[in-house]
Amino acid sequence: MRIKLRAVLATALIGVVAAPTVAQDIPRAASTPQTAKNWRGPTGKIKAQALVDKLIAGHKEIMSITMHAQPDGLTGDAYTMIAGSFPDRIGNTSSPGDIITAKKGVTQVESKWGTPDYGKKVSIVIPLKDSAGKYLPVAMVIAFHQSPATRKKDTDFMQPGIAIRDGLSRQIPNLASLYAPAG
Repeated sequence: MRIKLRAVLATALIGVVAAPTVAQDIPRAASTPQTAKNWRGPTGKIKAQALVDKLIAGHKEIMSITMHAQPDGLTGDAYTMIAGSFPDRIGNTSSPGDIITAKKGVTQVESKWGTPDYGKKVSIVIPLKDSAGKYLPVAMVIAFHQSPATRKKDTDFMQPGIAIRDGLSRQIPNLASLYAPAG
């Protein structure tokens, strides 16, 4: 009886382990230029966008950067992209993962497993801090180029993401400053 039960349990556990979660099961926000917007930013460039532009220009290892927050006028779990390396997507609804980081201050590593981007990029979803070191309710998503030739694991990108965030924090006195006109 014990042997038979162990065999049944082992078979059940193998089935659980062998059944991977596929990417389509992970809730993702739409991210196309045609996606309906939930926010319209100011007509001129804001500081958040200027910071993203500067980071993209200075870091060749980065594919893209976006910032997600809840600007005035949005409530509840309505968060939006306030700045990014795809300016036509500013105002798109943020994904559930971006919202978790913005609300709870947690850092996430996304290996892109189960997607066509697996092995090509790794994203770090990281909460922004202000110049005093206080967490802001803003998530920054940094997508790093990845190549199997480098032999880097997904977690190898966490420290560079934190270093980029910490360097950026010195330029952010408070949340409101991100929405100020770029100067």
